[in-house]
Amino acid sequence: MEDGQVLLYSNSVNAGVPKIPYPWLVFNEKVKVNSVFLRDSTGVSDSVLLLFGGNIERGGLDGHLKMLGGYLDFFMKPTLGDMYLSLKRELEELIQNKLLDPKLDIQFHNELLMAIRLLVSEDQCEGRFVFGRQLPASSKKAEKAKNVAGDGGGNSKNELQTLLARAGHEAPTYKTKQLKNNQFRSIVFFNGLDFVGQPCSSKKLAEKDAAAAALLWLKGETHSYSRNTDSSVLLLKKSKTINQNRIPVRDGKWN
Repeated sequence: MEDGQVLLYSNSVNAGVPKIPYPWLVFNEKVKVNSVFLRDSTGVSDSVLLLFGGNIERGGLDGHLKMLGGYLDFFMKPTLGDMYLSLKRELEELIQNKLLDPKLDIQFHNELLMAIRLLVSEDQCEGRFVFGRQLPASSKKAEKAKNVAGDGGGNSKNELQTLLARAGHEAPTYKTKQLKNNQFRSIVFFNGLDFVGQPCSSKKLAEKDAAAAALLWLKGETHSYSRNTDSSVLLLKKSKTINQNRIPVRDGKWN
């Protein structure tokens, strides 16, 4: 996160590989000369990263897992996300018990170990769970500029469409209205949900702002969305109280 783009050390075995067939690299050491170089690197799959790569947090949706405070996002079926969390918790408990009692026979936990071996060996290393990495913004204003992307930055519309496509959903649609002050406000629709952006100076920027609002909710950084469709009521049928303008999403499921 701090270094940005890095290079593999020239003596590394992986440095001579045209394309490393894994979505992630773990490394032992980094050295800064004129650039930052990684030494002793090894390619790993999503499953290895999720099970052995540090703390995992639940995101704002079922099946959304976050690492490093949201720098890495994983979206998957809710049951699969629950399985990763459960296996990781049981594995960490087993390792802790083994450290406390070196004579502990881990073969009594063979069912857990077999499940982990199967999960890791069957992972096709396609990296399909990960739909985006988000660098920590220095301020709310910088985050806003990044999402709206009016000055050549990242395109929130493209990011939203890519995320939905990889999750098996239809492309989002936009409805834009010109306001009385010659500004534009846009609404983005997908999977029965809709998100309203802020007024902008052009239709293009308004659509990007609406897409940015949707991305924030999908990544668990905000917990509300606009109530303009009947689907939102079905989505929140467990909620007894519905605000006229905004609905807090607590039981929402994005399958």
